[in-house]
Amino acid sequence: MTYVIDLTPLDVIPWRYTKLPMASIHKIKGKPNYFCAFYNPEGFRRLKTTGTDNVQIARTICVNIERASILARENKLSNEKGLKLIRETCTAIGETHGKLAADRAHNILKGYVEEFIKIAGGELESYTVRTWLDSWLASRTDASKATQLEYRRAKDLFLEFLGARADRPLTTLQPKQVEEFKLKLVERVAPSTVNKAIKIMKAAFNNAVAKRQLEFSPAEHVTTIEVDETNRRPFTDDELKKLLSVIDHLDDKKSDDKEPKASLSTEWRTMVLLGFYTGLRLGDCANLTWKHIELQNSTLNVETEKTSRRQILPLAEPLNRHLQKLAGDIPDAPLCPSLCGKATPLLSNQFYDIMATAGLVEKRNHKSKGKGRDAKRDTGQISFHSLRHNCTSALKSSGVSDSVAMDIVGHETVSVSRSYTKIDDTAKRAAINKLPDITK
Repeated sequence: MTYVIDLTPLDVIPWRYTKLPMASIHKIKGKPNYFCAFYNPEGFRRLKTTGTDNVQIARTICVNIERASILARENKLSNEKGLKLIRETCTAIGETHGKLAADRAHNILKGYVEEFIKIAGGELESYTVRTWLDSWLASRTDASKATQLEYRRAKDLFLEFLGARADRPLTTLQPKQVEEFKLKLVERVAPSTVNKAIKIMKAAFNNAVAKRQLEFSPAEHVTTIEVDETNRRPFTDDELKKLLSVIDHLDDKKSDDKEPKASLSTEWRTMVLLGFYTGLRLGDCANLTWKHIELQNSTLNVETEKTSRRQILPLAEPLNRHLQKLAGDIPDAPLCPSLCGKATPLLSNQFYDIMATAGLVEKRNHKSKGKGRDAKRDTGQISFHSLRHNCTSALKSSGVSDSVAMDIVGHETVSVSRSYTKIDDTAKRAAINKLPDITK
């Protein structure tokens, strides 16, 4: 195919031709950039800028404008083919002329492809990295509130890392950028948080592949990092005694305000007993209401926030005894009024301060270290999540089978799945009754 560079200005272009000649690039007097002469899908001759004064780039853009026009004329220019044509053209330009030239070419070609698809009765659907992640997040209405918050956090971290690059076309995103994002996160957050963010990015970009917005996921071959779980452990018996002793005196620190305050001692004792005897996570414990508790049957029935799993658990006698003292008549009333609805990080910080008062961890001075809110935090060996480990360890130490222990705590593995393993209430209640009484 020959491309003609006509240095003579094109003042008049015939509107229609029976036989359509090939597209060609031209210079117009007084204009710095080359223009592409081509026939649009309706058969009209057009003269449009290529947006560049580089003859090689202009030729590449012009030939692909013509390709898009021909596909549209034959009713073959789908959204997928249009995006692929743009992507391949800009990749070729980027390899020889750099990213800036490729970005400029993208904006020019996108406009023409969008126009041609509309002429053919369709509409080009394309995204930047930012708009795609926003769109994907908005579509995840099936996820729990907690999961959506995790998605949003990972999305915000990734967009913050990309900076201005977040507003470039989705098709320009490269695996190297996702890998660099992972390495940057390693410096700021815990390994498990890094892996969670990468998992979320993979889900988002895999969906882009499924929707034909990408040919391949830029996160596909980005590996997770190894998480050392050996530093996490349950509380010892002595630590639990110290913890409950401090909790019993939390109300002593309250000021003499006229307005009555909730009993922090009672609420945090409730939280610890729930964590130890049910294995529920911090947020789930804090958000329990009396409609989740069936004292007459000594049962707890709740759908966990993180996994949306329905947990029906027998209440251990020490926990049941404690809840009997607090039982109210309002089903929607929370077990822990001042803790219910609070953000998990806030609850976690409160519990850390309790552990610090008990001498189990070092006290925090809460002074800024100039690292910002996203700075990497030290992950200690114990936290509220340790109570979940206590529950699992105590069950197994009592001779309870792995399948029963996992069903109670809510763990799932390949070998123990809800789809194939059903644990009856009798087995679970027998297992729960073997747990030690930490209130004595």
